[in-house]
Amino acid sequence: MTIKNEESVNTAENKTRTLSGPLGIIFTIVASLFTLTYIYIAKFGVPNPQLNRGLYLGFTFVLCFMLYPATKKSPRHRLSIIDYLFLAASVAVIVYFIVEYPKMTFRAGEVTQTDIIFSIMAIIVTLEVTRRVLGNTLPIIAIVFLIYAYFGPYMPSIIAHRGFSIERIATYQFTTLFGIFGIVTSIFAKYVFLFIIFGTFLDKLGAAKFFIDLPYALTGRTRGGPAKAAVLVSGLMGSVSGSAVANVITTGTFTIPLMKKTGYKPHVAAGVETAASSGGQMVPPIMGAGAFLIAEFAGVPYWDIVKISIIPALLYFGSVLWLVDLEAARTGLRGLSKNDLPNIKEVIKSGWFFVLPLAAIILLLMQGYSPSQAGFWAIVTTVAVGMINKSTRISWREFVKLLRDAAVKSLTIGASAGTIGIIIGIVYLTGLGLKFSDLVVSLSGGMLPIAIILVGLASYVLGMGLTVTSSYIILAILAVPALTKLGVPLVASHLIVFWFSQDANITPPVCLAAFAAAGIAGADPMKTGWTSFKFGKGLYLMPFLFAYTPILLNGTVTEIIITFISVSLGIIAAGPALQGYFITDTGLLERIILGGAAFLLFHPALTTDGIGLALLTAVFLKQMLTRKKVVEIEA
Repeated sequence: MTIKNEESVNTAENKTRTLSGPLGIIFTIVASLFTLTYIYIAKFGVPNPQLNRGLYLGFTFVLCFMLYPATKKSPRHRLSIIDYLFLAASVAVIVYFIVEYPKMTFRAGEVTQTDIIFSIMAIIVTLEVTRRVLGNTLPIIAIVFLIYAYFGPYMPSIIAHRGFSIERIATYQFTTLFGIFGIVTSIFAKYVFLFIIFGTFLDKLGAAKFFIDLPYALTGRTRGGPAKAAVLVSGLMGSVSGSAVANVITTGTFTIPLMKKTGYKPHVAAGVETAASSGGQMVPPIMGAGAFLIAEFAGVPYWDIVKISIIPALLYFGSVLWLVDLEAARTGLRGLSKNDLPNIKEVIKSGWFFVLPLAAIILLLMQGYSPSQAGFWAIVTTVAVGMINKSTRISWREFVKLLRDAAVKSLTIGASAGTIGIIIGIVYLTGLGLKFSDLVVSLSGGMLPIAIILVGLASYVLGMGLTVTSSYIILAILAVPALTKLGVPLVASHLIVFWFSQDANITPPVCLAAFAAAGIAGADPMKTGWTSFKFGKGLYLMPFLFAYTPILLNGTVTEIIITFISVSLGIIAAGPALQGYFITDTGLLERIILGGAAFLLFHPALTTDGIGLALLTAVFLKQMLTRKKVVEIEA
């Protein structure tokens, strides 16, 4: 049996090794047990939190050390001595934590020499797992935080603290539930891994084809149809996949060539796919890992996050579709012929049942079931649907491969859990969160717009080297207190940070999703990045709307409707300002006027809405007259 990770975070070069023979069989057994264990836990629970978190990191560590070599020169078909040493250390620290945790808690801070040794071992193992899977950036950040905890008295006064011993720093990370085994590991174990399993099952049992064919059947014949279909496909699949990069690789191999076939330039096709795949992380009901993290950090029900995310998701994808339509109109692109598209009736007939698992999630969450219970029954529904239908039925061997693939797919997220936990642990231990909050308030002069921009800049910098999830969690701990101090509600503050964190996928110079799409399209990576940045401008608009408008359902029905309409009109105005085309070609003055109209419509006041609408209407009428004259001349 041969094992190779097809979801590597490195899109340019697969970082994983190929395991065959006995090692491949062992890997498959461990990975399958990992998946089955957490499906079982979702339904029947677990006796204590340390067992749940310990098992999750234990399985993740073992699989990562087996699949990811230490260096480029390490063996690619077998394990090295260093791999076996880290495997042994992983098992040792996890077993010690699970078995000894009650005693460590009972000792209430009085640690033993053995506690200290295992704590240091755990930190080393955790950082090495993250380095192998995700690269050097996140481990380096964690090491900087560890150094900060030790040298606190020597830091600048605004972030200084009394400092802690190496023993205290290490044991805080390992012997408590505030570090390596803290809230991030808990969320990943309880929710995120479960929905990765669900997404993998849904994809491998045939849902991907249905979710691709349906949008193409609906929009393929319209102006710019393949690109519009790509937006809808990536939105549907992106929510379930949990990774914009993985979504680009999965759907982009189909959508990008079709866009190129109908006349879209390679960098435009890749940019559309990137913007849509990144937006998939904001689509309810799953939203990648985001909704689970926000709900846990903000202390609100998961279903509440799902509900308030519907309107922002609609506005974001509406803006992408609008820009796609304008691009098609500007360049004279048409849709595909009827013969090149799937038949809508056949598509629905052959795959309507794949809607049932998603419907199950929504209905169960509405009824008050926990995300774990909803995820469990969604997985059961997916398997049942797949096995009942002859066209998607799989053998036992294929089912085992499915279990293995789900575990493998989780590793790029799971590998970050412990290291992010280390960073959060240091923030808790030193009180850095409050200090950072004071720093942001000070730098912004107490002005909320400046503070939001500073958070966006911090997200941009972190996004150059971290995954979206890692970037969000770090900023959630550091930046959210600053936003709440300036009057932004807690949930809105988390959504501001969450939306900003998505820019890691679309904003140059480092934007992995854009680079992956560029590779598929044969386009220039940087040109693709800037194009995806243009199509995904909603990522930077929504955070300001969260802070200043009732777009998150935190107002009256009338206020929410007015806000939705005014923002939609603002998006309509912003599109031609960016694209240079409305009803016909748009001149510089018209683009400036439309940009001003968009700004006024986004501003939460009826007066500015009225002025913005008047400006938009004026440009629209002028364009209609210009278009009419052109038609008359051509006639």
